[in-house]
Amino acid sequence: MKRILLATAVALSALTTLSAQEKFRPYGFLQLQGGVGTTFTNVDQNKLLSPTFTVGVGAMVIPQLGLRVGVNGWQSKGGFRSIDDKYKFNYINADVDLLLNLCNLFTRHYRPHLFDVSLVAGIGINHAWGNNISTLPLAAVQENISNIWGDNLAQQSYNGTSFRMGLMFDFRLSRHWQLGLEADMNAMGDDWNAKYQQHKRDWMLTTQLSLTYRFGLSRRKAQTAAPVAPPVVTPVPPTPQPKAVPAERIVTKTVEAPLNEALQYAIRETDVNNTIIIDKVAAWSQQHPQGRIIVEGYADKGTGTPDYNMKLAQQRADKVAQALKSKGVPASQITVTAYGDTKQPFADNAQNRCVIIVGK
Repeated sequence: MKRILLATAVALSALTTLSAQEKFRPYGFLQLQGGVGTTFTNVDQNKLLSPTFTVGVGAMVIPQLGLRVGVNGWQSKGGFRSIDDKYKFNYINADVDLLLNLCNLFTRHYRPHLFDVSLVAGIGINHAWGNNISTLPLAAVQENISNIWGDNLAQQSYNGTSFRMGLMFDFRLSRHWQLGLEADMNAMGDDWNAKYQQHKRDWMLTTQLSLTYRFGLSRRKAQTAAPVAPPVVTPVPPTPQPKAVPAERIVTKTVEAPLNEALQYAIRETDVNNTIIIDKVAAWSQQHPQGRIIVEGYADKGTGTPDYNMKLAQQRADKVAQALKSKGVPASQITVTAYGDTKQPFADNAQNRCVIIVGK
């Protein structure tokens, strides 16, 4: 037992270290679920389908592991095969679950996923009451069961413990909202369904749709909406006028004015948002008809996937090139390149959502 506890502590320590390295920030969630459940007894399970509802609250403490506390219940059914009849009863469960995110468990670098699969394991207490087993033929019931919550059929409540295992599938709708499906196999107490079977636990399968709201998500620096000032371009000092010399000694020399501008973008933004820079580049083009204008598209590495970031960078660069052409810049003078998040020209992650325009 000591070895198991030690191994668990080491594993959790390693997972916590991994999450710290990958800048994971814990968050909480509120979850509503609704669906159907059925008990496994000597009656066809399809005849015992009943509604069930769950309210849960929890937190993901590291990318791989979370904790959830929930209350589940509504109605369930039991039955007897020999008399081909069934009865109803109400129940409520209070569970504490561990959530193991399998997608984050097997990924080297943490990133939010569009689709997550989690293993659910929990324990709880349950209460059942209000069964209408007394509406069945008494003699037939007594022939098929050795004990129905004691000898007195009026005893209609039961307290016990439960265990569960299951899988949860979640699809991320937005930053805060998730839509999911959860299926759990619950091991209830022996008398839970009003039937005593030599201390064998009663089994219940629940399948529920879930809607989850995630709260307490810390905004990364890459997601700030504050505008980022463009990089400062050092002005070139004016070229001194040459002194008057005889015409035969005058030498003409062209001084190339440098061009290095950057357009900054918000997350997922691709439209051109700085016409002043576009006008400046167009003016440079008119002054340097033989020059080359290189339009480079970038995306920050802190958000999105590499494929999506490359697509964003290409769209940003293409739209800047279109804006330059609309200002009269010849297409032959423009070269468009997209780097996505493979290159990060700025130390500040947020500034890497940009298009850099270089004139040569």
